[in-house]
Amino acid sequence: MTGDPINSLKRSYGFFDDRYTMIENGYSGEDLMSPKQFAVMGTVFVLIVLASLLLRRVKREKLFLIYKVIAVVMPFVEVVKVTYSSYFDILNGQPFDWGGILPFYTCSMMLYFLPFVAWGRGGMMQRVSMAFFTNIGLIAGLSNFVFLSSASFFPIFSFSCFYSISFHALLVFVGMSLLITGEVKPSLRTALEGSVPVLIFSAFVIPINFIIKRLTGGWVDYMMLMRFNDFPVLGDLAHFLESRGLLLLFSLFVLLLLYPLASLIITWIEIGAAKAVSAVKAGRDNRRKAPKAKQAGQ
Repeated sequence: MTGDPINSLKRSYGFFDDRYTMIENGYSGEDLMSPKQFAVMGTVFVLIVLASLLLRRVKREKLFLIYKVIAVVMPFVEVVKVTYSSYFDILNGQPFDWGGILPFYTCSMMLYFLPFVAWGRGGMMQRVSMAFFTNIGLIAGLSNFVFLSSASFFPIFSFSCFYSISFHALLVFVGMSLLITGEVKPSLRTALEGSVPVLIFSAFVIPINFIIKRLTGGWVDYMMLMRFNDFPVLGDLAHFLESRGLLLLFSLFVLLLLYPLASLIITWIEIGAAKAVSAVKAGRDNRRKAPKAKQAGQ
């Protein structure tokens, strides 16, 4: 192909074209970590924060009605996404993407645990699910804001990338809104409870990872429990253990050490942010009371 490949791509393909045709026609991840990505994700983040702040003024029932709508709609949209992407795989002579397209990522946990938040009645599953969204779920969503992995394969303004952005934005929205509205108050307890859904989900995902690996021999890394996305040092550790038949140890290392550590770190940050906000409010209230006290003394 001659000429500018990106302009050619824009002329030849539209919003609903998928990865393989795009790669063959010039898209090689140019939008990943680009000014365009950060402009889009920065705007989305600001909108999430503003929406969460506005929700402080509505009744609790309305907030949880929003969670119910998301919990009902997203599984159907996920089915559409899997069907859509699989159609393009078949069209372009690719096998079904067992190791990459199924909803078994940490971010995918929104599909399975948001119903406990939306319809829970204050029981344990609602409590630990809410804690998950405010720590590990929030990290999973925000990390995708920084490293928008879908942009490795799709331009920002394409259906697949738009879906990924929307999905992770909703994940972040749930966590942020639970915190900002005061439904969850971060503490050591929420840090520990947030790991419970991860442990439950991993009990299904770890066997799935190993089954897919054995049957297909291809890439699989759901919940980052097999390779940690080949992150420096951790990816090397995974390959080292795999060469000695000890890959399960890596999965347990990520699950039992890295996930709880991430939960503790984000919760510590949230506690610090909550204290800072309280201090600012207290200072503002004191400034308002001072003139009144002075007038009363006169």
